[in-house]
Parts: sequence; structure tokens; C-alpha cells
Amino acid sequence: MNKTLRYLCAPLAAMVLLSAVSAQQAVRPTGSGGVLIYEQAAYDVEKYDITSTIDPEKKSLSGSTIITAKIVSPVDWFVVDLDTPYTVKTVIASFTGRDDNRLTHERRGGKIWIKFPVTVQPGKTVRVQIDYEGNPRVAPNPPWVGGFMWEKTAGGEDWVVNACQNDGADCWFPVKDHPSDKAETVALSITVPGTLYVASVGRLQEVISNLNGTLTYRWLMENPISNYNIVINVAPYRLIEREYTSVTGEKFPIIFYAIPESVEKAPKIIEQTEKFLAFFEKYLGPYPFRAEKLGIAETPHLGMEHSTIIAYGNKFQDNQFGFDWLMLHELGHEWWANLVTASDWRDMWIHEGFQSFMDSLYVEEIAGKEAYLASMLGRMRNTNNIQPVAPREPRITYEIYYRPPDYTRSDGDIYGKGAVVLHTLRYLIGDEAFFKALRRMAYPTKEMESFTDGRQVRFATTDDFLTIAEQESRMELDWFFEVYLRQPEVPELVEERSGSTLKLAWKTPKGLPFAMPVPVRIAGKTTRVSMEGGSGSVTLPANASVEVDPEGWVFRKSLTRGS
Repeated sequence: MNKTLRYLCAPLAAMVLLSAVSAQQAVRPTGSGGVLIYEQAAYDVEKYDITSTIDPEKKSLSGSTIITAKIVSPVDWFVVDLDTPYTVKTVIASFTGRDDNRLTHERRGGKIWIKFPVTVQPGKTVRVQIDYEGNPRVAPNPPWVGGFMWEKTAGGEDWVVNACQNDGADCWFPVKDHPSDKAETVALSITVPGTLYVASVGRLQEVISNLNGTLTYRWLMENPISNYNIVINVAPYRLIEREYTSVTGEKFPIIFYAIPESVEKAPKIIEQTEKFLAFFEKYLGPYPFRAEKLGIAETPHLGMEHSTIIAYGNKFQDNQFGFDWLMLHELGHEWWANLVTASDWRDMWIHEGFQSFMDSLYVEEIAGKEAYLASMLGRMRNTNNIQPVAPREPRITYEIYYRPPDYTRSDGDIYGKGAVVLHTLRYLIGDEAFFKALRRMAYPTKEMESFTDGRQVRFATTDDFLTIAEQESRMELDWFFEVYLRQPEVPELVEERSGSTLKLAWKTPKGLPFAMPVPVRIAGKTTRVSMEGGSGSVTLPANASVEVDPEGWVFRKSLTRGS
């Protein structure tokens, strides 16, 4: 492999993301997810109806959010998350046949506890309206440590966006801040100064001109959506639109919301996005949100995968392969994060690791296998191996994204290590089984590829992928997942040459079983050495040249940082 190419390929998406985080002062984020308290596990959100007025001059927000929820366990408290800068003014609820009940509430840290006068029984639907106001938290390191960004365009016009993946949407409206509960529908009515445009999730329903010179933008998202994806982008946007035809034959719009200075550059991103869409649809199935749109909003921060309104802030820069890696990465999250979602942040690698693999696969698609292998070797070199990629215990966002014990430095293994684990699995089970498993992880059945009404969206776990991979490969793979994902240490391959025999043995943490076969190139020909029981051997011809795994398919200790 060309050494220069190898290290040119190394800084792909995850590594750029991590270097951007490290370049700024480390700030511990507020959390999202974790173990649900009973009072929040007791209800299932069906709809958020969010009304907000944004005042860029005062950097303030005043609003009212109506949460429609189904009660699944008896409960006499209704608990929501809302960031501490906000003051709750009133709470009104409808439940058990009683309308417009003004309820008492109390703030306990980042949660609002709302007292029902009676215990509400399972099967009942409640409608809780919370009126609030305040000056939102300013994002200290967006998008990784989130909140609001009150910026200006080069022309001096207001540019207001928010991002809250690690922090949760409670940075701007009352919400059940947990990945396991997606609202089926989200309606937004956002009022801003009349010179500005609001780009958000779903489809634009109408724009209302108000007597005071403001405009109200009404958006509706009718597919299930994670709370951190519910965001607003406010700027003097100009719209550049193109229609795309999916592999299903359905047409949907690609809309780039560009600030005035970027209008001439935006078509280039749309052209690339069409190529990226064809790539993802080839391997993973159709774009999941064809009934909505594919929106791309220019933002002052780097980017984020907000469903149907991707945040883009990479300043139209192509990498050494001639494409915008940020746009590719965030678009792929429409499959890995927004179509297939981890029900707990412990499985966040399903979002980031799977998409980081796709980033490298796209390099293979346009530049060939050598470039793909080089990118994977770069990822291996940059793994940290401090904590499991997929722990079994529940996690708060920052616990999986940042390093213990202080959680102020990025980890990154859910990106790069997640990708190389998939890369090694590809070698183990072969391309046919691997790519079938990948597509089934996105869409478990062919029928689901035709849905656009929300039935295509689902939650998934690491064990779900284990089951799919075992079914497609007809192999038992628990040992593989246990070593690579459930604990942090990387297996070591011990090599010993004795006469005409090359002996290989795996050294694993706590002696875990590990039967990973190893490719060995002998006199220019590659053979696959079986490692049943954790060891194997191969006979070598006299004076033959020998290379163990010369292409870097098998992730092991000698390929990690500092080896």
C-alpha cells in the first residue's frame, strides 16, 4: 500500500470531528438520556406542538409547548425536561375528561414536575400545555456542547440556530429527553422578524404575516423524530431547490437554505448530495423521508444530522477525493440515526460507527479498494480503547461520547473503532453476507422500504445487529461482538515462526474466546488461516516471503495508537 496515500486517507469524518472538538476548550455538556425515572417512563409522547417567538435582539425565546402523551403506567406526576434558564409561567392540562385544568408545578433542577390532581390510568391520553420564557443557553462548543448560536451573516443580518444532540431538545422546549421516545408528529409555529426565514423539520405548511411586521412559519413533521433533531434555523435564507427521484421512483425535493453570501455555491452541494443519495440508496435502501423533504440548512457550526433539515457548516470545502465529507456524513445519518435509532445512548455506535464505515465505503466507491483500506488503517491508528464501544449498561450522551472520568475530552471510538469493527466483520463473514446484513439493519424487510408514513422508522440495539449478522452469515458471532464491542481492550496477535511453520495465537483480555481468522500472504498469495480455539498455523515453503494481514483487515493491538 502506498504510504503517502495511507496517511492522506486517515483524517476522515470522525477524525475531523474530533480534532474540531479538541481545538476548542473542553466543556462538559449537559446530559441527555440515561435511566428514565418512573414518572417519565409512565408516558409515551405522541405529539409536540411547539409555538415560539424568537427575539434575536434580546437573545430570548418565549413559547408554549403542548405535549400529547399516552399514559402507559399509573402516574400522578407528569415530568418533563426543560433547561434551567427558562421560567415556566403556567401549566394547563386536559385529562380524564377534564379540560383546561391549571396545574401546580415545581422545578427540580433541569426537570419540571407537574402534579395531576388524580392518578391517571394506563390507556388514557393527556394533553399538557406548558408556557415558558427565558434566554436560552448559548452553545459554548457547538454542535458537541449545544444550545443557541446568535450570530450574524457577513451582511450583518441575524443568523440564529440551535443544536442539541448531546444536550437534548430541552435547551429550547419542554420535552421528554430520552432517545427511546420519539414523537410521532411534531408541529412548529415559529415567529421571527420579518426579514428572516425559518427552516425546520418536515414540510412547510404556511407563512403568516403578522401586523407587527413579524412572520410566523408553520412546519409539520409527520414521521417519528428524535427530540434532538427538532431544531430551528433562522436566517435571511435563500432557497435553492432541485427534485430527486428515489430508487423507488418517488420524487422529493432537495432544498438548500443558503445565507445570501452562499447562493452561488449551494448548487455544488446539491449536485454532490444527489451522488451521495444514489450511493446510500444502493447499499441501504431508499431515502427514508421521501414524504417530507431533504433539507440542508447552512449553519455557523460544523453540522448535525437533524432529520429532513441537515445542518451544514463546512464552508463548501472538498477533501482530497473531491467531495464534501461533512455533507456525506450527515446525510448518511438519515439512515443511521434517524431511520434506525439507538433506544439508549449505549448503542450510539449504531449511529456514528455505521456511518463512519459508510464514509470509508464511499471512498472505496469512488477511489478504489486501496483508498478504502488506507482510511480504515487510519481509523485503527486513532482508536483510544478506553471504554467499550457498546456497553450493556444505560448511558447518558456525554458518558458514551466523552472520556471518563471527567467527560470533557472526546473519545471518538463510537466513530472510528465502530467503523473498523464493521470492516473486520466484513472480512470475517464476506461481502455477500455483510452487505445483506447492512441493508437488513437499515430495512429488516423489503416491504419496509416502501413505507413513508413512519412505519419504516425503528429502534435497534447492538444485539439486533448481532442476530442479523448471524442469520446472514450462518455463523455464531457472539465471541466477535464480545471482544470488539462489549469491552475496551484490543486483542493481540502473537506470531511465532519456527522452521517452516508460522504459528499464530490470539491473546485476549480475560482469556475471552476469539476465533478470528487471519489472512497471511505467502510468496504473493494470500491464504486465510483458521484460528479455531484462538490459535492456528500455516506451513511455509522454503525462502518464501511472509506477510501477516498485509492489507489491514483484522483489527488488533499492533495497528492501534502507539503500537
